[in-house]
Amino acid sequence: MKHTAQPSVMRIPQPVMAALLLFPAVALGVAAMIAGGVSPALWGQQIAAWAIFALLAEPMRRMAARLPDGVKAGLLLLFLAATLADASAGGAKRWIDLGVFNVNAAQLVLPALLVILCRAGNPFPAVLITTAVLCLQPDLSQLAAFSAAALPLLWLRQKDRFWALFSLAALAALLVVCAFSPVTLEPLSYSEGILSMLGGRSPLLCAAGWLALAAIPACGLYAFLRRGALPSLCAAVYYAALLLFVLTGAYPVPFMGFGLSPIVGYYLAYACRKPAAD
Repeated sequence: MKHTAQPSVMRIPQPVMAALLLFPAVALGVAAMIAGGVSPALWGQQIAAWAIFALLAEPMRRMAARLPDGVKAGLLLLFLAATLADASAGGAKRWIDLGVFNVNAAQLVLPALLVILCRAGNPFPAVLITTAVLCLQPDLSQLAAFSAAALPLLWLRQKDRFWALFSLAALAALLVVCAFSPVTLEPLSYSEGILSMLGGRSPLLCAAGWLALAAIPACGLYAFLRRGALPSLCAAVYYAALLLFVLTGAYPVPFMGFGLSPIVGYYLAYACRKPAAD
């Protein structure tokens, strides 16, 4: 019997898939800012960051593949710790002034750091340093999200269960300390309140916004269930925890609210993933 060749299925390149997954949340946030009269100088940064780093994602991955994981993790931790030398704003030290931009260091480096630590033999020291810095900033939502994402990482990578439980206890203690640290930052309508801006236009737009945001951790969870990819699970838990904080109060809305750091951090995490076969 003669077999006919099956037509090959064209696969979407991974950088394109990553950019497409992020686009609905960014686009809805920009639409809400435009409708709310926010300056184009602000919402234009969102679109520019999404597009520019979508183009740079694969070159960044190839460049990052040349560096040892220890060097990458060390650079990310140094960047995060540099916030402690910055001037306090409302009792918080979370930003690094790069001249034209102020970047939130935690939003920028934590997703990539989680990806790298998934390949570490003993991630506990880096996790402890990271959470201690987040506690000193203080940044409760980022500390809680990173701690939650580190739980499966610590449990699966830490061979000694005593040290795994000790790690969990240390994270819990830092969360309690951070929760009682005074911070008096005023929320911004186009950052923390971006979903309310959408809801003010239409409840359907607000629902679409939540779906666009929820799709990001949902895809990470799907990748873990399908391929057992631990970095995908950690990223899914991290972003899901941030969204839970948005539900509880005035916390920054990643990707949709104003801020370059979550967008750049998303692509940085892509660049730090395990290189695919070229």
